[in-house]
Amino acid sequence: MVLLTNLVEDSLDQGYARAAARRAAGEPASRSGPVFLGVGLLAVGLLLATAAVQTRERASATAEARQVLTAEIDDRSAANERLERQLERDRSAVSAARRASLRITAEGTRLARSLTLLESATGAAAVVGPGMLVRLEDAPDDPADADADPRTDDVTQGRVGDRDLQTVVNEIWAAGAEAVAVNEQRLTALSAIRAAGEAILVDFRPINPPYEVHAIGPDDMRTRFVEGFGGSYLQVLRDYGIEFDVQPDDEVRLPASAGVAIRYAVSPSAVRSEGSGSGRPAAEEQRETQP
Repeated sequence: MVLLTNLVEDSLDQGYARAAARRAAGEPASRSGPVFLGVGLLAVGLLLATAAVQTRERASATAEARQVLTAEIDDRSAANERLERQLERDRSAVSAARRASLRITAEGTRLARSLTLLESATGAAAVVGPGMLVRLEDAPDDPADADADPRTDDVTQGRVGDRDLQTVVNEIWAAGAEAVAVNEQRLTALSAIRAAGEAILVDFRPINPPYEVHAIGPDDMRTRFVEGFGGSYLQVLRDYGIEFDVQPDDEVRLPASAGVAIRYAVSPSAVRSEGSGSGRPAAEEQRETQP
C-alpha cells in the first residue's frame, strides 16, 4: 500500500519536477547535455575506427600467414613427389639387379619367379593387366537437394564418405580382384581407408574427388561386382546425388605401394627352444617375409 500511495502522490520523478520548475521560472536550459552527447559520440567513433584498423591489420597478417603456409605446403608436396619418383627409380634398379643376380643359377631363376609373384600379390611391385574402373563423384552442392542420410542420420549434400569407399573396395575384392588402387594409391593387406574431418585418407594420404578405383582381375569381375551387392550399393548412392561409373579396362596399370614394410617372423620351434633353455638364439630362426 505504501508503494501505491507514493506512486499516486509522487507520480512525477523529482528530477523531472525540478526541470519543470526551472522552465517555469524562466531559467536557461543546461547546455552540458549536448556537450556530453558530442563527447560520447566522438569517443564511440574513435573506438570504432580503432577496431576497424586493428581488424584490417589482423586480416592482413592472417592472409600473409596463410600464403606462407600454402607456399610451404606446396613446396613440401613437390619435394615428396620428387622423393617418391626417386624411390620408384631406386626400387626398379634394385629389382633389376636382384633379378640379374638370381638368374645366374636355375635355383635363383625359380626364386626370382616366386618373388615376382609374391611382390605382385602383396603390392610391392607394379602390375599391369585387364580389369575395370569404378569412378565416384560427389553430388553438386545444392542445399535444396540435401536429405537425411540413412548411413549417418545426418543431413548430407551427397558427399562420398570413407565408408562408401571401403564398401566399394571390399566388394571389388569379393568380385575376384587381384590388385586394387584408389586414386593411384595401391592397396595392400595393411592398407586403411579412413576419414579425417571431411578428407578421406588412404594409407594416411589424403585423396580428392573424383575417386577412381582401378582393379585388375578376371574377365567376369566387373559382371560379378555390378550384379552383386556392390552394384546395389552404388544405386543407393545415386539416390543421394552421388554419380558413379563402372567401365571395363583392357590394360590397367597399378603402381607399387609405397607403404610396404618388411616384417619378421619367428618359427614356433625357435620359441620353444628358447623357452626350454637350450641356449640356441632365436635370431637364428628369424626369416624376412613379405606381409
